[in-house]
Amino acid sequence: MENKTIKIQKGEVTVYSANGINLHAYRTADPMDDEVFIVEKNGRAAVIESPCFFENIHELEEYMKDMDAESVLISYHVAGGTFLKDVRKYSTDNAASYSAAGGGKTLIDNFTSAFGSAFDSSVHKATDIIGEDEIEIAGIRFIIKKTA
Repeated sequence: MENKTIKIQKGEVTVYSANGINLHAYRTADPMDDEVFIVEKNGRAAVIESPCFFENIHELEEYMKDMDAESVLISYHVAGGTFLKDVRKYSTDNAASYSAAGGGKTLIDNFTSAFGSAFDSSVHKATDIIGEDEIEIAGIRFIIKKTA
């Protein structure tokens, strides 16, 4: 496996490459020190989770400009709904509920109070509810495991 780290404006991306697949691990360097993962094969990409600060959203979209982003898999990073807004969003039913009325909504409300206008409090709306199964996105096989 090969890897390289690329410093971008605010955060950095470490790219791990093996067997024709690249995993781009984006460290946001935001106040919560989040990570977002892009799994890319032949220029087609599936994103796992989302940045939630506007500065990071713009930075990551710029980094991904030459990739064909086909989806965002949303589990617990439900804020940042403006990120790749026209791309399909996959979520399990319990992750979607978590963001609408559960602990995820409470976190978003608290983060909005704490971070103000720098924080994108809009929530990703799932276009596809998926169950515990195998799914192929961007030519890459994912195995979905449902958690509490």
